[in-house]
Amino acid sequence: MGEAKKIEITNFLLIWVTLFFAFQFPFQLFLFSYAILGPLHYLTEINWLDKKNYFLAHQNDKKHYLKAVIVSLLLLTITFAFFELGKWEFTKPLHASILSSNVAAPINIYTQWSFSALFVVFIFAVAFVATPQRINRLLIIGICAMSTLFLYKFTFFAVCFGIFLPTIIHVFLFTILFMWSGAKKSHSTWGYINVVSMFFVIIVISAKENLVLPSNTSQSTFETFIATNFHQVNYAITRLLGHADGTNWNLQLPIVWKVQTFITFAYTYHYLNWFSKTSVIQWHKIDKKKMYITLILWAICCFMFYFNYRIGLAAIYVLSMLHIILEFPLNISSIRSLLRSDEKVVKK
Repeated sequence: MGEAKKIEITNFLLIWVTLFFAFQFPFQLFLFSYAILGPLHYLTEINWLDKKNYFLAHQNDKKHYLKAVIVSLLLLTITFAFFELGKWEFTKPLHASILSSNVAAPINIYTQWSFSALFVVFIFAVAFVATPQRINRLLIIGICAMSTLFLYKFTFFAVCFGIFLPTIIHVFLFTILFMWSGAKKSHSTWGYINVVSMFFVIIVISAKENLVLPSNTSQSTFETFIATNFHQVNYAITRLLGHADGTNWNLQLPIVWKVQTFITFAYTYHYLNWFSKTSVIQWHKIDKKKMYITLILWAICCFMFYFNYRIGLAAIYVLSMLHIILEFPLNISSIRSLLRSDEKVVKK
């Protein structure tokens, strides 16, 4: 049996084993995966993307794209830091004073618009992958950037690019695209089976009627989960499914547990899929110094999560968003390769 086939079979098993544990520990497994597997994934993928020139055609494109990444990351981090001020006891007075000052109105407008930076840098990646012509790139980016001045007020736009793009779209939809493109390139039957399995996971979660709420889920687990703000992702999906209207949502609802099972599966398998393909992707083949730095940073991240989960979450925000944004050109390249049979398939 070839190495590639072994990896695909392993991933088939990982899909269903991950789903089993997601059913058993929908909140605990998510918190564990995000704290332990997440930082290592971010660090190793950033190194790998850099080695691959971020899947951009030219070195000069890389320089321009990184400038856009830095600007968008700065805009997003300012908003994240502002909201964090309102969550910590020693910074709440400062947060309250800002909201009661003359700058409250422009700050509120800025925080509402800031997620648009993610949309703009995504379009930036689309433009750089889609066309080599500078004028075309400028037109695409300029028009989309200007449109955000109107689009940010629409709830659907905010939910899609402010909540779903950096979360569920990134860890679930893009993962499926990578698996699909890999199967297309290798003509792997098991690869296609795994793609279909990802959709069957949704069916299995949806069809499970008697969802038993694990009795060993402690109040501290719920509190930690709420502190991560990932309950907003759960709420957005629950509301999209028509099971919440802003007044009847709580963590004890069966539909909320179903949605959380899906979120936990998506995140955990996203990480496991990356690590299972080490021999194919070769992300570990980097300079030893970089690898040592990566492992040290990962250990520091794990310690921070262990010491205080909220501190760990705040500390790795930039790292998490950075790996999401840097991956956009790869995401676009994968989509294009699936739509055009004459293109070389990008495999992750």
